[in-house]
Amino acid sequence: MLRLAHIMERICTYAARVAGLLLFALTAVILYEIIGRQFYNTNSVALGELQWHLHGVIALLGFGYAYTRDAHVRIDLVSQNFSQPFRMKLEILGIILFLTPFMILIIQHGSDFAYRSYIRSEGSNGGLGLDHRFIIKSIIPISAILALMGAYSVVLRMIVVLRGNLKDPYESKELWKS
Repeated sequence: MLRLAHIMERICTYAARVAGLLLFALTAVILYEIIGRQFYNTNSVALGELQWHLHGVIALLGFGYAYTRDAHVRIDLVSQNFSQPFRMKLEILGIILFLTPFMILIIQHGSDFAYRSYIRSEGSNGGLGLDHRFIIKSIIPISAILALMGAYSVVLRMIVVLRGNLKDPYESKELWKS
């Protein structure tokens, strides 16, 4: 069980590292556009769109990784008073009942969204921006898959903790070796 959790966590970590590398590309595109606009009086719709696309990819690729690191948004107002085993059971239930159906919807509709974009050869409005809009749209279902992988990696670890074979799914350093 921990082996499968580790594999899913590694995939999420790899996606987050790709997102981290894309930060350099985003920075380069922004600098190139600023220098071009300020010193050479140029303006590019495509570069502006590329910035938005890179920003979106960076944000979306990090969801699964954030879940494996317990860095996602959560309201602990009520659950902070519960015992750790009860909180873990609540987390598992939340993942199964809420996160999973929502991510499945995103995967289904996001895949359809990207596919229709591909079939139509959708590009930028006005023709001055980027072509192949399906590429950025395909990141939507991919990020939902990564979010599910990250969440179920945590679920598997929590099950091991609840069985008494592990202390804590987040604090046990041996689990998070890269």
